[in-house]
Amino acid sequence: MTFVFRCVTIYNMHFVTPQKQIIVQPTKALYKWSRIFNRLQRNFFTEPVELRRERQIQDFITLNGYQQVRFKTDTDVFDNLPKAQHSAEADLVVITDQKFSRYPCPVIIEKIQWHLEQCSALYLCLNRHYINIDNSYHDTALSREFTVAITQWLKKSLPGVDVVDLSLNYLDTGRQFTWAVPDRHYFIRKFNDQTD
Repeated sequence: MTFVFRCVTIYNMHFVTPQKQIIVQPTKALYKWSRIFNRLQRNFFTEPVELRRERQIQDFITLNGYQQVRFKTDTDVFDNLPKAQHSAEADLVVITDQKFSRYPCPVIIEKIQWHLEQCSALYLCLNRHYINIDNSYHDTALSREFTVAITQWLKKSLPGVDVVDLSLNYLDTGRQFTWAVPDRHYFIRKFNDQTD
C-alpha cells in the first residue's frame, strides 16, 4: 500500500515569538499508562472478561503443549502464565509488543530471523495499522488486500520458514480494536523443526 503526500514549502514566513516559555516534558506518564492498558480496558466491564486475542494465544500454547514460553509484551497481558527468562531457554517466543510492528519492514524480517536463531518457534502478533508505517517497502506483486499482502510479504521474505496466518479477519470498525494484543497473528517456525 502506497501513500502519497504533497509537500508544501513555506518561504519568508514570519512567526510570532511565543511570550511563554515552552517546556517539553517526557511522555513517561503516557508510557506507564500504556503498560496497564489491558487492565484499564477490563475496568469498563462489570463482569469478568477476557480479550479474545489473548485467549487465542493462551489456547494455542496449551493445545500445542508448549511449556517454556518467552513473552515480549508492552502491556499487562499473560500475567498468569509461567514465563521463560530468555528466548534460548524457550520452546516458543510470543511477541505482542506494538513497537515490533513499527520497525521498517526489513528490520522486522531481521528481528524474526534473530528470534528463530534463538528459538525454533515464534508466535508473532503484528498491528496491521503500523506495518510499513515508514513506507520503506514496495512490492507490486503483493495483493492489494493489505492483510493478505502482509502474509505474502512474510512468506516471501522468510524462505525456508513455515509462516501460518492465525489471524481472525474482520472489518475494523473500532469496536473490536484493542491495543493490548495486535490483530495479525502468525505462527512462524523453521521447516526442519516440524513434528508433523
